[in-house]
Amino acid sequence: LIICAVMALVLLVVSGFSEEKETGEQFDVKLNVSSSEYIKEQEEKLKKLIEKIDGAGEVEVMITLESCYENVYLKDSNLKTESTSGVFKEEQEESFVMAKTGSNTQDGVIIKVYEPVVKGVAVVAAGGDDEKVKMAIIETVSAVFNINSANISVEKMRFEGMK
Repeated sequence: LIICAVMALVLLVVSGFSEEKETGEQFDVKLNVSSSEYIKEQEEKLKKLIEKIDGAGEVEVMITLESCYENVYLKDSNLKTESTSGVFKEEQEESFVMAKTGSNTQDGVIIKVYEPVVKGVAVVAAGGDDEKVKMAIIETVSAVFNINSANISVEKMRFEGMK
């Protein structure tokens, strides 16, 4: 029974590993992005999108993150039971499942990657004083990042000639 359980576990890990390897390669592309690079990329995309809103005009965007990428690794768990003088003691032991990634190197097997979570967005737009434009910008940002409108600020852009 133990041998069957071990073989089933090995088959599960081997079949899961071949699928995880493909997904892992996709994760590697995203994981090489730092939080500042991620923010810069998202700000540029959002800026281009908001500038397409009728009346928005020139736009500057700033994004803050609540969290960045987070990896969840596959763990193996063993339960050890000991009996001393009629007293049973159970101990849970956890270890990360490792996979060979190159010549003599090993990495943990990633089973899930949490995407960065946007905390707030500030938008300064030439048309930021128009209530209709302001609402369109807030709705767009809220939809893109799935954040509450209270975490989005839209203001009118001040031009250098004006003070």
